[in-house]
Amino acid sequence: MKIRIPVSDPGKVRRLKDRFSLDLLSATILERRGLERTEDAVFYLETDTIYQHSPLECDDVHTAVERINDAIEEDESIFIFGDRDVDGVTGAAILCRGLKKLGAKNITVRLPEGDEPYGLTDDIVREILDGKHTLVITVDNGISAIDEIRELGRNGVDTIVLDHHLPGENLPPAVAIFDPKVEGSGYAFDGLSGCAVAAKMIWALSFSRTPLYGSECIVLHAEPRNSSIRINAVRLENIIEIGRITEEIAEGGAASREKDRLMEFLAVGLPVMVLDADTEKKMLRRAFGNGVDISLVDIRERLEALMPVVRSHSLFDLSMLSRAARYKDGDREIETLVSLFRSLSIHSYPSLSTEYDEVMELAAIGTVADLMPMKDENRMIVKRGLRMLSEKPVLFLRSLLGRQNLAGKKISTRDVSFYIAPVLNAAGRLGHPMDALALLLSDDAAEADGLTDNLLAMNRQRQGNEENALSLVRDKAKESFEKLGERFVIIDDESVPRGLTGAIAAKLSKEYSVPVLVMASVGERISASVRCPESFNAKSFLSSFSSLFDDYGGHRCAAGFSMPAANKEMLLQMMENVILSMDGSGAEDEEITADADIPSEYMTTGLWRLSSMLEPYGQGNEALRLYIRGAVISDMMPEKSDQKFMRFSLRFGAYAWPAVWWTPHNRETFKKGMRVNAVFTPDMNYWKGTEKEQLLIVDMEAAEN
Repeated sequence: MKIRIPVSDPGKVRRLKDRFSLDLLSATILERRGLERTEDAVFYLETDTIYQHSPLECDDVHTAVERINDAIEEDESIFIFGDRDVDGVTGAAILCRGLKKLGAKNITVRLPEGDEPYGLTDDIVREILDGKHTLVITVDNGISAIDEIRELGRNGVDTIVLDHHLPGENLPPAVAIFDPKVEGSGYAFDGLSGCAVAAKMIWALSFSRTPLYGSECIVLHAEPRNSSIRINAVRLENIIEIGRITEEIAEGGAASREKDRLMEFLAVGLPVMVLDADTEKKMLRRAFGNGVDISLVDIRERLEALMPVVRSHSLFDLSMLSRAARYKDGDREIETLVSLFRSLSIHSYPSLSTEYDEVMELAAIGTVADLMPMKDENRMIVKRGLRMLSEKPVLFLRSLLGRQNLAGKKISTRDVSFYIAPVLNAAGRLGHPMDALALLLSDDAAEADGLTDNLLAMNRQRQGNEENALSLVRDKAKESFEKLGERFVIIDDESVPRGLTGAIAAKLSKEYSVPVLVMASVGERISASVRCPESFNAKSFLSSFSSLFDDYGGHRCAAGFSMPAANKEMLLQMMENVILSMDGSGAEDEEITADADIPSEYMTTGLWRLSSMLEPYGQGNEALRLYIRGAVISDMMPEKSDQKFMRFSLRFGAYAWPAVWWTPHNRETFKKGMRVNAVFTPDMNYWKGTEKEQLLIVDMEAAEN
């Protein structure tokens, strides 16, 4: 068992520990996981909407807001076009539900059915034109549909693209494009899923229905220093910071460059927001003299009504209590005031806060299902969505959660990946994604029950189809693995259904630990999926052969393409040449990366609190792994004859901990009383409504005496 533990920087660890009041182990692990900038800690420690990026930072989002609002007001026919996977289905549901809530009445939602290819096609364009729709909104697709969107435009149909795939050299001639991966989009994070982009669009539309939209103001705070007054002012537009100034002005009223700069910043006719206007006026008079009168708007009364905890606390007191100030390097008091003002603004409107939680549930499911990187604001989206799924799930998901034994449980990303996403995905893989969409658009409990039963039946059928298809291609997989130097697996078999290429590729990639490409024939066309370990870039690999594709796209670990069947042989030859020139995968034992080698005194329930802080887990943020040495197997649970996993107890520190090892090797060598070294993940075992800490074993070996 080869263990690698990243080296930490003691200085960075100490700064994290002190700034965020973390214990040493937590700070060390966060630093080892790449948390270098203090502002990134917010994505581990917070969930509130005020900390998420604003879609209104993108110019095209403003254009989309205006066009969609016009369409709703004029009762235009809106055509939403999504994708058949979970990301596309949840994105279409988010957009449809959101637009209806905003007053849209004439909406058509369309997903690729049967063997229809991904994305806008000539057939879909004709369908849109025949239906006399005037506004098309694509979700989780559209960034590569240049010709199709141009044709729609020629016929007087506007298109708004909501996507998250990498664009090509040219962008489609859409009215507006909101795709964080488009260079210069203005959005602060390029790792959103398609459904999260749709969620952000709905938030922007909801924001546009409030007085906050288009508003500007200045948030100001003045505080005394030795013989001067320090004044901080931040200018906000759409509650987004667009400028700030900090000046120290000597008391007494004498003219100075500092005063001139500050007055120029303030003299723009905008309301100046403060906490405790009387106190601030006194500070300003000490700085400018009695001849200058700056009109101030006191937000205390509104703030106390929304947040009673603020009552009787000065801004200084609040800055000492504020978490928000920890994530910025500016003066604590102005950072606290800006955060309070943004919170007051957003939480004054349920559509931007509490009502938006329903959207977060679907966005979390789609983000996890589409294997998005679990960093930056994806962590907030998923964490908030999972909390709502656990505590207050939307009506149309309650049946599914109940049937999958998730009701009342703290739902994790693993639960979404294994028990929720596959059920929603099954409909698309069998060519009926509208059945999954029907569930996500239902507002009737009885109807949702029936739709859930239908999807579960489809999932059972999908599982059977996958097993049958896998059994038919296993020999070909072995042959391809050997032929391609144990670097890659390519499956070309007409028995593979188009909707199962991704699932089969994923299972074979896990089995062989190499990239896998699975192709399916659909008439005169080829549709294919690539799945691979994190060390390989599927999208980049496919880009080498893009001249043969009609369409391709995806992410680092999952990608796909479609092309004419006539190009298949050339593609296979080109790929073989490239693959055989790649570095070999190597046959040495896999190295296991652990977050820390912990002593026995650290073996407490605090490890589970640390694990909870690091959640949600996913791409780019694997589950917490800890290494312990010299633990003792204190008990072994009896095994059934067909049982593949091991249950036992490990004594390390003051307690013996229940442990489960799902994929044990050399299991017969492990006996009660034996000392072992183990890598584990802190896990929770849920049983009949109760939860109990357990160790999820990653690997284990006998310890040296």
